[in-house]
Amino acid sequence: MKRTIIVISVLIPFLTHAQNTLYFMDRLPQSSNYNPAIVPNARFFIGLPGLGGYSAQAYNSGFHYNWLDNFIESVGNEGYNPDAVVRSIGNYNRFFSETRGNILSFGFKRKEKGYFLFNASINSSSKMEVASDIVYLLTDFDDIAPDDFPIVVDDIDLLTNNYLSLGFTYSHIIDDNLTLGITPHINFNLMGIQTKNISYSVNRQEMGNDDYDYDQSFTGEVILGLYGEINPDAVEGNILNLEEGLLPDNWPENTRFSDLFRNKSLSLDIGATYKLNEWMFSASVLNIGASHWKTNGYILNGNSNDEITIRENEKIKIGIPPQIYLGAKRQFSEKWNYAFLFHNTFYKGGSNASATLSLNGEIGKILSTSVSYTAGYKFDNIGLGFRLRFLPGTDLFFITDNVIQSINYKNAYRLSAAVGINLSFGIKNETPGVDG
Repeated sequence: MKRTIIVISVLIPFLTHAQNTLYFMDRLPQSSNYNPAIVPNARFFIGLPGLGGYSAQAYNSGFHYNWLDNFIESVGNEGYNPDAVVRSIGNYNRFFSETRGNILSFGFKRKEKGYFLFNASINSSSKMEVASDIVYLLTDFDDIAPDDFPIVVDDIDLLTNNYLSLGFTYSHIIDDNLTLGITPHINFNLMGIQTKNISYSVNRQEMGNDDYDYDQSFTGEVILGLYGEINPDAVEGNILNLEEGLLPDNWPENTRFSDLFRNKSLSLDIGATYKLNEWMFSASVLNIGASHWKTNGYILNGNSNDEITIRENEKIKIGIPPQIYLGAKRQFSEKWNYAFLFHNTFYKGGSNASATLSLNGEIGKILSTSVSYTAGYKFDNIGLGFRLRFLPGTDLFFITDNVIQSINYKNAYRLSAAVGINLSFGIKNETPGVDG
């Protein structure tokens, strides 16, 4: 049980987008992932399969890696007061994460005013808000003082969604000022978890000869969507025994390729840009929609009798957190601009906002760069982005919103990075009359 909860609440989120810094960078078609109205300035591009772009970000509000490592090592030491240390986190710990992995992407200009893009990607997003006592579940229970039992972690609010997405973007230049874009997605849903009113408890029981057993249980509801069936050996009647394992032992070997495409749903991104003299204003809304499971949907309920009841073959829906981007960019010279970007991700009962100031431009024909400052979450950090043309038509890019915390990652509350390789041809600079 403990292993299952740790995997769900801690590891899944880390399988996890930057970047605010990426949004306004020159010659990066990936900007259209954040606003479908941003038209790539290349007649044709392709993101190399498996190399065309990976982005990830993770944020934890209450503690970083070194804090947790020190807590685990010290919790059993004489004179150490773990309750006081946990209270220093605050009442709640909040965790957010996103990832996007490119499978294949390409785009091409359609006549003079249209642009079409296709993108296949693996996506993951997670949000968890939970009482700060969650850190006790990550320790060795034998190190915790007997007086600290039972351990009760209330208000576990978890939402995680993992899916394969096929996106079809069309951008259209309406006139010299306005451009509109839309991206319908076909999503193939792999795994989703949503909890309601979860409380998790651990009780210590003496077994004799200085041996102890730990009785773990939860109350509340878990909505679970999978691409395969739950372990049939773990279900007896309507009772689920997690000690048998949530998935069958041989599930990797028995998973068929067609299983990944069993549960389909739709989502939508929309965006617009408007040019006014040397300014460009932009706005987009992403992830309009939700994930649906018509097969392999389950509802689990924990009760005070230490039983987990399960309802199988339920039709369930798990949300994809919607996002908005609002931006403004001023081209103050032929190759340089400065920009402001506001980004917010919305969750049930809250949101996750940040704001970025950036300086973006070209250094010769082979290098584009961006320097940014981002504020939000619990971080204030400097970001950097580079796009290097290291072979004809071939660009390597690396971007992070958090240079300092990326270097000192064990003390970081937030980490982000994006990296990839593009092939692009027929590039023309945004500044009229300047060819790339």
